[in-house]
Amino acid sequence: MATVIWAELTSREIGEAGRGGALAVVPLGCTEQHADHLPVDTDTYQVGRLAREGAEVASGRGFRVLVVPVLPFGPTSEHYGYPGTIHVDSAVYLQVVKGIVHSVVDSGFWRVVVIHGCGGHWVVPGALWDVKAEAAKAGQRLVLRQFGVGDLWRPSRESLFPDDPGVDSAHAGVIETALCLSGREELVRMENHRPPTVANLERRYREQGEVFLFSEMSDTGALSDASAATVEIGSRMWSDTTSRLAALFVDLARADGVDNSGQA
Repeated sequence: MATVIWAELTSREIGEAGRGGALAVVPLGCTEQHADHLPVDTDTYQVGRLAREGAEVASGRGFRVLVVPVLPFGPTSEHYGYPGTIHVDSAVYLQVVKGIVHSVVDSGFWRVVVIHGCGGHWVVPGALWDVKAEAAKAGQRLVLRQFGVGDLWRPSRESLFPDDPGVDSAHAGVIETALCLSGREELVRMENHRPPTVANLERRYREQGEVFLFSEMSDTGALSDASAATVEIGSRMWSDTTSRLAALFVDLARADGVDNSGQA
């Protein structure tokens, strides 16, 4: 099977894949604090791995998918004050995302999926609607889609916790910790973990719409207790979600009229 990694191909190979109807996946990560037990690249690692593994399964079925290098930085102003957080101003980030997607289109791709790996990527939808309109004005064919990793994880989370389908998926909580434990357990410092005290998150954020800094909301930088995270939970999440994402890539190809020979 040919590699799904964009960066491992030549310019000519990438152009041929795009013109042949391949799907380009743009993963958006970030570098931000994840309390004292998870590495700061947690979101970047998870979205990159998920995109790659889903692409490999779909490509193994004959539906070509290429994964663009993960963007490891994003707007993370809500984590201001925590060492290790790398913040990009939202206005700058919007232009970066647009530039990446436009470059993918300029490389010959008319099918693009953007996957944002951080719940704080609020400016992404606006950037993508701009790209869609700008492509139309330039006469470029473009089918552009976006997904957040939270939505991609959700079915597995609800399957694993059927008695509590709303189980925490919050920042540095059970799900993110389990996903890190499965695959790079050596980077998880559970000995440093302690359940956070969170200051009325649901009321202040969900009900009252407060714009907050994590330092004002949590005493650890996490938004929930990760004590129940295990390697087994993470492994199940990876397996189930990878399979669903690959099936989604196949479904999108068929929706776009692309068969498994790569022809539109």
